[in-house]
Amino acid sequence: TWRGLKSWRAADDPDLACNAASVPLAPRFTPTPANTTARGGQARVQALVSFGPTSGNPSQGSATADYYALTHWAYLDELVFWGGSAGEGLILAPNAPVVDAAHRHGVPVLGNVFLPPVAYGGRLQWTRDLVQKDATGHHPLAAQLVAVAAAYGFDGWFVNAETSGGNTALGTAVLAFVKELRALAAARGQRVTWYDAMTVNGTVSWQGALDSQNQPFFQAADDMFVDFRWSAGTLASSGTKAQALGRSRYELWAGVDVESNGSGSSVDWDAIVPAGKPHVTSIGFYRPEWTRNHLPADRRAPEDFHAADDRFWTGRSLDPSRPDASDPWRAPAVSVADRSTVTSVPFASTFNTGHGLRWYEEGAVTSDVPWNHLGLQDRLPSRRWAVRTAGERPAVSFDFSDAWRGGSSVLVAGELSRPAVLDLYATRLPIDVDTVVDLTCRSESGGVNVELAVATAEPGTAGAAPPYTRLRGPAGTRVDPVD
Repeated sequence: TWRGLKSWRAADDPDLACNAASVPLAPRFTPTPANTTARGGQARVQALVSFGPTSGNPSQGSATADYYALTHWAYLDELVFWGGSAGEGLILAPNAPVVDAAHRHGVPVLGNVFLPPVAYGGRLQWTRDLVQKDATGHHPLAAQLVAVAAAYGFDGWFVNAETSGGNTALGTAVLAFVKELRALAAARGQRVTWYDAMTVNGTVSWQGALDSQNQPFFQAADDMFVDFRWSAGTLASSGTKAQALGRSRYELWAGVDVESNGSGSSVDWDAIVPAGKPHVTSIGFYRPEWTRNHLPADRRAPEDFHAADDRFWTGRSLDPSRPDASDPWRAPAVSVADRSTVTSVPFASTFNTGHGLRWYEEGAVTSDVPWNHLGLQDRLPSRRWAVRTAGERPAVSFDFSDAWRGGSSVLVAGELSRPAVLDLYATRLPIDVDTVVDLTCRSESGGVNVELAVATAEPGTAGAAPPYTRLRGPAGTRVDPVD
């Protein structure tokens, strides 16, 4: 099973250029939160996402728009490229387009090492083989995993050992392997996340907590995904235990299984991110691609997917600046402050989401072939969609029936009774008197005035409107209407 990994060398991969990410991990910052309940520096968000079957992840996109085109990177701190199976392979490295899109938004991506349960074809010998030492006492497969991540440009590994039947000797061997894997990974700027499954005695027993059975693995790794069996009490004690170990409680991801019901899932949110109190742990979403998968085959147009995805990440109000307190689904935007990577010029975006029904160049269709390629995704607005108006709120969405370049644009629709301000990008740009801002827009009805506004300071308090200045004159500003 591990023969391919043992013999792998980057120099021997003729397809390395197609499989390797090309975008470095961007630094990001936390602007003043969009609402009064979202916080920075507390709970983080991790997502375990299956972008397709283990063998169904093409290296460079494909000719369909029906794809999980994740765009709400602003709330994510770690993406796990979930997959692996006894029949298709135990190691799943992320494909380059996903890594490039994540890195552009400042999100690290982990590959998955999956030792499956016996019920799903797992064999305990595979675990023993993984943790074998060489004559020098080192773990050659740990070194190979780090080399693979470095060669293909992703950020480390999620280790999920769920094959039962082990003993204390095997538990000790796996722990030693994880320690060396993390040490080697850290030297290359990578990280390791452990899944709460195998315990120190080598058995598989999901704790739903940080306790004596899995504490050594947590200490050996950068963080740990706490299995879904948690309760308010076990999360509280887990956070306290992490701090007693000199670690952050937010290095624990409380597993939230959304594979079946997505934003309709029943979750004890106060156990993780209580309102009015410090957050207890971080959030680990399992399979948020429900936002695509639950849609019937004849309703998987990009617009349908993004409507469900916005509901998942932003909440029922679909506006992070005014969350709906009565919404039972506590979306990430309600509790977690968004982040941005827009810190340098030139900066440009055509609001390309990384998939589309056709391809556009300068507003004209150049290909009618549906497509997906997340590596082509632009840096996208982080607060979707924050609209400030004293009148009727317009509907804002990605539009796949028209674009300037790529496959999508931003559509603002509705009859305005008062002026409306749409927040797009939180930035920290080095602007001066020579900075030029250019906006291209198209109106399907007359009498629409579009203006640009910038803020050169943060809002004074969370939830407050940015102190915008409207750019009215021709100097440094150009709004180009397109017929």
